[in-house]
Amino acid sequence: MIQYRQTRNLPIDMIDSMLLGNPSFKVNVYQQNNNYTITAELPGFNKEDINIEYDNNILTISAEHSDKENTNDEQHYLIRERNAKKQSRQFIFKHIDTANINATMENGMLIVNLPMKQSKTKISID
Repeated sequence: MIQYRQTRNLPIDMIDSMLLGNPSFKVNVYQQNNNYTITAELPGFNKEDINIEYDNNILTISAEHSDKENTNDEQHYLIRERNAKKQSRQFIFKHIDTANINATMENGMLIVNLPMKQSKTKISID
């Protein structure tokens, strides 16, 4: 089943998806209690290949690795599907407790937790 996501550039995104084979990794984003959680499928990547940054309310997850096989002039590939690739996704989150953001990686699944800052204060009337 094909799932469509909301986008401002639907025709461009659809063409890119068809031509490039959707190079972005898949994610789930959900909110539970006072925490946002992103789970990202990144099979074949080590945690050293992944960069996570949070700046100006934007969370960026990027992953990059290269074809580690040594190539030389004597090799003539018949099929070459494994090559260098870089993938990146960005998300907007406001009111995040940046000091307590954490991430874990296990079995090709990256989990990023973004705790929310409490911005509301209940004031009692005397």
